[in-house]
Amino acid sequence: MSSILKSLRLIADPTRLRILSLLRREDLSVLELQEVLGMGQSRISSQLSQLRQAKLVTDRRSGKNIIYAFGNDAAPLDERLVRTLDLAAAEVPEAADDAAALELILTKRRDKARAYFDNLAGKFGRTYCPGRSWKALGETLLKLMPPLVIAD
Repeated sequence: MSSILKSLRLIADPTRLRILSLLRREDLSVLELQEVLGMGQSRISSQLSQLRQAKLVTDRRSGKNIIYAFGNDAAPLDERLVRTLDLAAAEVPEAADDAAALELILTKRRDKARAYFDNLAGKFGRTYCPGRSWKALGETLLKLMPPLVIAD
C-alpha cells in the first residue's frame, strides 16, 4: 500500500470516493461505473488508474472487460483508511443515488446472464447434445467395416 497521506489525498476527491464506495460493494467494469456515475469513460478510467497505482483497487480481465475490485489481496488496506473512506462517503450527496443505480446495474447484469443461459438452454437439445458426434462417427465406422460377428 502507498503512504496513508497519499491515500487520503486520493479519497479526498468526490469522484474517486464515489468509485471506491461502489467498488466496496461490488466488482465493476468501467462501463458499469459509467452507467452508475453518469460520467465519461475517460474520466472514470483516469480516476481508476490513479487508484490502481496507489493499490486501492485491483483489476482483472474477464472476457473483453476489465473488472475493478476494491483493495489489494497482496497488501490489505489499513483499517483506519477504510473507516475514513466510509465516513467520507456518508458525506457525499450522490451516494444514495449511486447505491440505487448500482442495484439497477446488478439487476441488469443478472438478467443478462439469465437471458444468455436461457437462450443456450433452448438450443441445447437441438445442437449441443453431448455424444451426438461420437454416435455419428460410430455409425459411419460400422458402415465402412465389413460385416463381422463380434459376439454370439
